[in-house]
Amino acid sequence: MQGQSNTKIEGVLKNGETCVGIHELIDWQIVQYRQAVNTHRHDLSKLEGRCVAWQEAEKDFNTADRTGMGKKGRAEYCGLLCPSRKNCLVALHFSRNEEAEPLYRAG
Repeated sequence: MQGQSNTKIEGVLKNGETCVGIHELIDWQIVQYRQAVNTHRHDLSKLEGRCVAWQEAEKDFNTADRTGMGKKGRAEYCGLLCPSRKNCLVALHFSRNEEAEPLYRAG
């Protein structure tokens, strides 16, 4: 029975640091990134009075400092959206984090 104590425990793998929903988190972050670039593309197109290509908008989008984007996204997903958040020690950390304010409304 000792082998079972090293398996999945309440939403977190044995080391207590690894997210069990990492694939869903990455998929969600990709969608959020693409939506942010697309919004930037529309704003840039209006500003320049022409249709800006997505690749050009992405390049311009990435010139800004986006270090907080990942941290805020992780806090939002783990603290507010992840289906395993009620049983996950990692999500508990993010739900108590002041940065866990929603970037958008799910629903």
